[in-house]
Amino acid sequence: MTPLSLSRNEKILAGFFALIILSVGYFLTENTDILAPEDTVCTTDAKLCPDGSSVGRTGPNCEFRACTTGEGKTSYGFANDYMGQAIADYLVTKKTFAWQTEENSRNFCVVENLDPNNELFPIYVWARCSEFIFQNDTLTELSGLSVPVKIDYPNELSFYDIARFTHEAPSDGATYNEDIRRIFPENLQQKISNYDSATLSQELKTQSPAWFRSDEENDKTWEKIKQAINDCKVKAVSQTHSHTAWAELKDGTELSAIEPQIDDIIDLATAAEDKCGEILMSTE
Repeated sequence: MTPLSLSRNEKILAGFFALIILSVGYFLTENTDILAPEDTVCTTDAKLCPDGSSVGRTGPNCEFRACTTGEGKTSYGFANDYMGQAIADYLVTKKTFAWQTEENSRNFCVVENLDPNNELFPIYVWARCSEFIFQNDTLTELSGLSVPVKIDYPNELSFYDIARFTHEAPSDGATYNEDIRRIFPENLQQKISNYDSATLSQELKTQSPAWFRSDEENDKTWEKIKQAINDCKVKAVSQTHSHTAWAELKDGTELSAIEPQIDDIIDLATAAEDKCGEILMSTE
């Protein structure tokens, strides 16, 4: 087959179209963002956050927005995060909320503020506490407690001394409803009656393995501090109101742990001074 020859005008027109195609290709290559739509239309379903709010989907992949509160925390509904954590720490020092049915078990609590608009004590919370133990390399919940609690404290501070908290909780017997009416304000009684602790239970399930191992490591470090004080290897000790204790050893090593009771490290250092000489002590 003999190829057709093009006229001069046809050649000019073909060249013109070729130039247009090349120009458009270059423009799109340099401006790839226009190849995607400006707005992705996401479905209108929503995710419920632990604090009761909800978030929708966004972005090119239509992923849910992050909850502003309540994810990966030990407490919910508190304007001051330290308050919720301090209340949870306080509860696990009380036999009503922390017990031991088997050796080497650990107790943990999470709490939710039932009245987030109230920033003054008493604070009314729901507490979810459980006893856990590792069995066959699996963390097992041995027993649990879910109950509303009234928490009181003598004043408002940026830190909380858990030894100064007090609490009141309803009995689990025939007087439960009567106790609810007596302990809690009327505007919270219906909320308590309908309360669902599923979010707090999930928090315990999710966080307890890390908490358990952290507790074990803390116990080991605390024993090292006690032994160092007894062996006269400690130069100085200090503590905070949150029960964090430090020991500075004479070789420059520093050890830090949560002491079981406030002033435990001070008492240990004071008792060792007759044998070891002066140990510098400070508290916050």
